[in-house]
Amino acid sequence: MDGKLTFRAVAEAVALLLGAASMIYMSRVVGPEYVGFSAATSAVLLLLTRFADGGLTALSSQRLARDDDTLGALLALTVPPKIVLSCAVIAATLLVVRFAGIDPRLAYFLSTAVFLIFFEVFSPAWVFVALGEINTASFIRVAQSSIYALVVFAFIRAPLDWQKLPYIMVLNSALGCVLALLFLGRHRVRALDRRQFGSTYGRKIRQAFAESRHFLKADLSLYVFTTSDRLILYYFATPHAVGIYEAAYKIINPFYAISSIVTPTMFRPLAQSFKQGTPAAVLSRFTFLMLVGTVPLGFFLLLFSESIIITLYGPSFSESIACLQVLGFAITLGYAAGAIVLPFSAWNMAREYGATMTYGNIFNVLLNIALIPSLGGVGAALSTVAAKLAVALAAYRHFRNVTDYPILSDLLLFAVMACVPLLLVLALGLAVENAVILMTVYAASYAVLVLVLVRTRYSRLWKDAV
Repeated sequence: MDGKLTFRAVAEAVALLLGAASMIYMSRVVGPEYVGFSAATSAVLLLLTRFADGGLTALSSQRLARDDDTLGALLALTVPPKIVLSCAVIAATLLVVRFAGIDPRLAYFLSTAVFLIFFEVFSPAWVFVALGEINTASFIRVAQSSIYALVVFAFIRAPLDWQKLPYIMVLNSALGCVLALLFLGRHRVRALDRRQFGSTYGRKIRQAFAESRHFLKADLSLYVFTTSDRLILYYFATPHAVGIYEAAYKIINPFYAISSIVTPTMFRPLAQSFKQGTPAAVLSRFTFLMLVGTVPLGFFLLLFSESIIITLYGPSFSESIACLQVLGFAITLGYAAGAIVLPFSAWNMAREYGATMTYGNIFNVLLNIALIPSLGGVGAALSTVAAKLAVALAAYRHFRNVTDYPILSDLLLFAVMACVPLLLVLALGLAVENAVILMTVYAASYAVLVLVLVRTRYSRLWKDAV
């Protein structure tokens, strides 16, 4: 598992660097307004993709990771309904865009990029995570990001090139789908299990949808936490405001990828350990990896957001500074919640997973509606932070019902370790003004504390990790 985790981490780091470079370059070329249109389009299409998927991908991932069904059977059960739903959602979207009377530029983005829904839903990339083939998933991630970056740098050269952005969005999704299909045929399966297409096929699909609705609720709730604020911000403000917020969000977005590294790599061990009644050993490693690089971010960005925004985007994005100072805590509290709730998806706790995320979903939407009209992007950031705290509190009760692992101790330890460098930098800042030096001091002092924690606490726990 360590080798897979290391390769996944390196691959994700490379992909994130390519993605960040593409975003910064694109933002500087087309400006905040068209970054805002692109972000709003992505938010709409990501929501529609969730409905087109219907929670079937998450359900299939769980069943395959637990060895409850064969891959061929799961593909036969889920691929046909996914294709039908995708085509229906695409057709409905085109009709709405045609007659809704929305901004012509947003209509152009939506009507052009809507076809990515099919590629996102049809992609079998989930198979490699469920089977524990993390190296394959990581290679696909790097290859897709590399080609995307090349396309962005090749075709986005002047402000008017914003018109090419929706085409690039579709191309990116198509690349991921095609790469996953190629590896699927090479490694595991070349055809659906035709034995599933019998007289009971319709009943099996209905049963799958009945169970997958819990995953759909969780997917929609996760969408609210990470994406829906762009839509609400677009409605109450302007594309420029969405672009300003999106620029700040893109800085914390790579930290969401920590979950993309840790959760897929440990999904199968979490599922198997829970099935065997011994989840604590795996949880110790999962919790450490989820928290070590995320808890300190809120404190770090509270200090250094101005330097980061001006360096990356330039003065035209200076309004992003206040958003970023708040959004850092979306990672801090978001991963505290994630360490508690994400194992539910592997523990046959779909109902608890969906209910907890739905609670945070409703809370987040209400806060966004209440705060965005007066506070703009800062209001969206505050809503995200508060909602993730609410999820952590709601999920903890379910967590305690299935394991006695002391996760609150982990959360408290990392919070203390993040505050110690904060106080040190604040004191040092009275005499030193160089931001790079202060950033280095924060990172180095935190690293020392982490090393001490590993030696005194986690090394013993990891001896029993599977």
